Amino acid sequence: DGIDNNCDGQIDEGCGQILQYYSGAGQEGFICETLQEPFMVKVTSSSGDAQSGTDIGWEVTTQPNGAGASVTPASSATDSDGLASSPLKLGSLPGDYTVNATCGECTEGSPQTFTATAKCPDVPQYYQDDYSDDYDGICKDYENLTSSGKPGVKQCASGNDETWKISEKGCALSSMAMVMGRYGSSASPSTWNQFLTQIGGYTKKDGNIWWTVPDVITGQQIKFRRKSAYTGDIGMGITVPKSLMDDYLKKCIPVIVQVFNPHTGNPHWILVTGKSSSDYTVNDPDSANKDLKLLSKYGEIYKIRPYENQNGGCQ
Repeated sequence: DGIDNNCDGQIDEGCGQILQYYSGAGQEGFICETLQEPFMVKVTSSSGDAQSGTDIGWEVTTQPNGAGASVTPASSATDSDGLASSPLKLGSLPGDYTVNATCGECTEGSPQTFTATAKCPDVPQYYQDDYSDDYDGICKDYENLTSSGKPGVKQCASGNDETWKISEKGCALSSMAMVMGRYGSSASPSTWNQFLTQIGGYTKKDGNIWWTVPDVITGQQIKFRRKSAYTGDIGMGITVPKSLMDDYLKKCIPVIVQVFNPHTGNPHWILVTGKSSSDYTVNDPDSANKDLKLLSKYGEIYKIRPYENQNGGCQ
């Protein structure tokens, strides 16, 4: 029972060894990170004694296509307690991962299968309302109102001109800060505003953000993806398909989109952070909409502004 026929009834080293699960299965972690606990197995003799020096092979057997997960080392030997382990570095895509531990010298229990799940990292939430800083030093133009009756934009000419604030005009700025926060930046919309003002990161005519700023400051590591299919016209009611975001969200890449603000009725930029069944989860920089967590609450989208990290969804 469990004894190799070539062992002449004796339990020798490498004869009648049993590979057993020990610990580490079922963990969750963020994409591209190494799990907190290594996967671990134990090798014993048929009588239960720990077996040292037994080689264990480790292999990622299933993962999302192209994710690039790895177990290192790919081979390890059991210690004096019969234990061997190897950590899993999750790949760049969310989903389920499987690792097999195999023992060529064992007569039972090989392979042992470990499972893990990779999740998208959290995206920080910034509210533009929290920042009363002057936005790009541009002022309100009460002589040229927008179609919604709001003051337009002009360059400040005198001390009597009223400046725009981040709280009033910083939805795209705050959304960009959230994207960059997803990739490890701790800079707030206020800090980004100061930086963009210094480098000319806003258009002179209307104070709109230059979408290519992250390309410049990251050396093309985080790159703005411009496609004609991504731009409709909110004034003319020309929408873009929400499905155009799906390939980015599958890689844990959040996408900035233009919608109508349910609170003000004005064009507004928010961040789509993921897909939830047939809907999409969002971070809205307008705190008046903080309870609107799904894109369906906003209706159609009119522009999408994706930033693709050259490391996929990794930071």
